[in-house]
Amino acid sequence: MIGAFLCLYVTIQSIGQQKTNEPAIIYGSCTIEQLKADPYGSWFTPAFDQYTPDTETVNQLKKEMKDKWSIRIFFGSWCGDSKRELPRFIKLLTAISFPMERVTIIGVGTGDSLYKQSPGHEEAGQGVFRVPVFIVNNNGKEINRINEYPVHSLEKDLLGIFSKQPYSPNYRSFGLVQQWLSEGSLLHKNTSIRGLAEQVRYLVSNEHELNSLGYLLIKQAKKEEALQLFRINYYLYPESSNTASSLGEGYLLTGDKKQAVGYLEHSISLNKDPNALQEILSLLYKAKELK
Repeated sequence: MIGAFLCLYVTIQSIGQQKTNEPAIIYGSCTIEQLKADPYGSWFTPAFDQYTPDTETVNQLKKEMKDKWSIRIFFGSWCGDSKRELPRFIKLLTAISFPMERVTIIGVGTGDSLYKQSPGHEEAGQGVFRVPVFIVNNNGKEINRINEYPVHSLEKDLLGIFSKQPYSPNYRSFGLVQQWLSEGSLLHKNTSIRGLAEQVRYLVSNEHELNSLGYLLIKQAKKEEALQLFRINYYLYPESSNTASSLGEGYLLTGDKKQAVGYLEHSISLNKDPNALQEILSLLYKAKELK
């Protein structure tokens, strides 16, 4: 079953007015001044003003400013996580007197693309899956990033990155999946699902992480790749009705009705959520009708 999709988006080519009464989405590079202006200031300014970075950590961060750091930020002006974390992050950078000319802020649009994209494709090769993302570079080379929300706090996470201490951002598995996709590992005929699962086991936080990527791949018409992710996820969480259902759906979409029926029936036997049963049954009926 489809896991909770967080802040996801597709390529947008220009700034345009939405068809609803919501403020126009920011696409592409923008400035802090734009964010402070109406209509975005209605969420940016209060979040900025209300956030107080930890003084002790701020002082520690200032000591790390001797290196030539630069930061790239991808965010969604429509995204709740971005509306919360972006103003706080800018407040933190202000507190440590970070050179704002080394900060690039890029707005993106809504949608379901696996790779987060911006009109100028500034994200190319950077593996942006969730927004907001704060990519920290040193002398042009990425050192680490903060994905969607901090692990500890923005200031403590940034200090961990600046001081080059071990720091693991949220959604660590996404970088490895990106590598598999670029190398073709997911579809190689000799690839071991168990081997891939063991590689990613300690990077995933829960069963929904890889599931969400699988469904995004489906929306990109990459059904075979999605099936492989569902297989990996089921290996990691074999007692989950959710992973069994997704695997059954993956087989259904790739034309293996026998396997689809088997995993969907198994999902029903594992299911403890009455609200999920109808969706599983719907997939099962579809699989049996296509047999």
